[in-house]
Amino acid sequence: MEDKILMNTVLTLTKNMIDTLMHGAIESSTPKIKETFMKNLNEYLTLQGSIYKEMENAGLYKMEQVPETKITDSLSKFECELN
Repeated sequence: MEDKILMNTVLTLTKNMIDTLMHGAIESSTPKIKETFMKNLNEYLTLQGSIYKEMENAGLYKMEQVPETKITDSLSKFECELN
């Protein structure tokens, strides 16, 4: 299997697990259960960061610099939609 497909799959599965753990922490019925979800959530967030870094180092996940004007324009657009 192509590395990019494999790594994207692993990254997606990790993000899905993060989402599940986050909702588990939000919906926890006791502090102990919430603590368990939060501990695992933090471990998966660290894992996600490591996977991303590996993909970036291998040239599989490219980040581009966005001009400041595009950020400002997007922010203004969404602020208008909220008001």
